[in-house]
Amino acid sequence: MSDRQVKVTVSKPREYPDRKLPYVVRWRLNGCGHWRSFASAKGDNGADAFYALLKFAAMNERRWDPVSGLPSSVSPVSEINVAEFCRTYIQDEWRRLSPSTRRSYVEALTSLVIHSAQPGATAPKPEWRAAITTWMTPTPVNIDTDTSVDWVWSNDPLPRNLQIWLTKNSPFVGDLGKEALYEIDRRMRISLDGITPYAPTTQSRLVTVAKTALSVAVKRGLMETVPWPRHESGATAKSDRAESDEFDADEVPSVDQLRAILDAIPSHQPASHMYHALSAICGYAGLRPGEAVVLEVDDLVLPNTGWGSIRVSRAWSGVDGGKWNSQSEDIAGPKTQRSKRTVPIPPVLVAVLTDWMRRSDITAGPLFLTRNGSRPTQSNWSRALHRACETAGWKAKLSPYGLRRTNASHLAQTIPIAEAAARLGHSVEVLTKHYVKRVGGQVALSNQILDGVASDLRCKRATGVGSF
Repeated sequence: MSDRQVKVTVSKPREYPDRKLPYVVRWRLNGCGHWRSFASAKGDNGADAFYALLKFAAMNERRWDPVSGLPSSVSPVSEINVAEFCRTYIQDEWRRLSPSTRRSYVEALTSLVIHSAQPGATAPKPEWRAAITTWMTPTPVNIDTDTSVDWVWSNDPLPRNLQIWLTKNSPFVGDLGKEALYEIDRRMRISLDGITPYAPTTQSRLVTVAKTALSVAVKRGLMETVPWPRHESGATAKSDRAESDEFDADEVPSVDQLRAILDAIPSHQPASHMYHALSAICGYAGLRPGEAVVLEVDDLVLPNTGWGSIRVSRAWSGVDGGKWNSQSEDIAGPKTQRSKRTVPIPPVLVAVLTDWMRRSDITAGPLFLTRNGSRPTQSNWSRALHRACETAGWKAKLSPYGLRRTNASHLAQTIPIAEAAARLGHSVEVLTKHYVKRVGGQVALSNQILDGVASDLRCKRATGVGSF
C-alpha cells in the first residue's frame, strides 16, 4: 500500500473456548476486516503480544498490506511451511552431506515436521512418519562404480489425508517463535511411544540437525532468528538411566582382552574368518565398520615384516535401511574430510589380513564378500562378535563400532592425542568427548601407580626432603 493516510482500528483479543485456536484478534484496515487466531493469550506468540504490535503500528506506521491487513513491520517473512522447507533443505544439502549422515538428517527433519504441528492439531497417524521419510529421501539412479550417483526425488503426492494434515497444521517457518520452538524441542526429545526420553546422544543429534536447518532458513531470509531454547542437562534421574549390574558400559577391553575376543571369533564356519578379519581391522586400526566392510586389496600395504597401512577413501553409505548387502547399495566417500586417511597397522593385523587373503584366495577387488557375492550383514557380524565375547569372558556385548571405541581408548593412553585423533579420522575434541573410555584392568594398575607415588612422598617426608 502507498504512503497515503490509513485508518486502522484494533479490537482487544477475545476468547472463543469452542475453537481449536481460541484467542482471536480482529482489526480493520480502511474499513476492511481482518482477524488472526492464537493458541494462547500470553507469550511472545500470544494474542496479547500481537494486539500490542498492531496498536503500536496503527499509531506509527503508514505502510500496510491491503491483502494481509498487516503493517510492514509485522508482515510474515515466510510463506513456506515447515514441511516444504525441510524437503527443499534436504534437497539442497544432500550431495554435500556425507552418505553416513544423510539418514540421520532425514530422521531429524521428519521429526521436526511432525512435532512442529500447530497447537490443537490432531495426532499424526503412525504410518505418516514413514511416508514423510520416503518423501524426503531420493532414489539413487545410474549406480555404477565408474560414475557418480544421481539422485531423484519423487514427484508423487503424499497420501491425501497426510497432505491435508500438513497443509492445515504445518506452520510457516517465519512463525516459529520461542514458545513454539520450546514445545518442538520437548517433543523431539521423546521416543515414539510418547513417554520414554531418547538417549542423550539421540536427543542431541535430532535437535542439532533441526537447529542447523532453521539457521539456514534465517540466512535465506525465511525467518528473523532461531530462538531455540537452551537445554539444561542437569543430573540424570535414576528412572532415565538404563541400569545394568553386569558390566560398566563405559569400559572397554584391555589389549589382552581384545586379543582374546578376536582369537575366539574363528570357528568351523567359513564366514567366521571373514568376521575375524573385519573385527581385527576395527579393533587394531580403529576403522568404522562402514569403512572396513568396503575395503579393497589396493587399499592395503602388507609387508612381510613390520608395520603396514590401510588407505581409507570410501565407506558404505547406509542406503536402504542399514543393510550392507542391499540392491541399492551406494559406496561413497567416508563420513568427514578428516576420515580420508592412511592408517598405520601393526604386524598382528598385517598377519590377520594376509591370512584372510590367502585363505579366501583374494588377489584383487573387494576384501569382504559372502559366498553369493553380497556384502556381509551387520547382524551376522554382531552375532559372531557377541559369541566371541562370551567365550572370552567379556560380559559386555561388544558391537563392531565398540571395537573402534576400544582402539580409540588404547591409542589415547599410549600415543600423543593429536596422532590418535588423526588415525581415527576426527578431531581431538570428538575423540575425548565420545570415544575414550575406561580400559579393562586399569583400576588395579592405577592403584599400583598411586601407591608408588604415596610411598615416594612418605620417604621424602621421613628424610626431610620435600613436603606435601
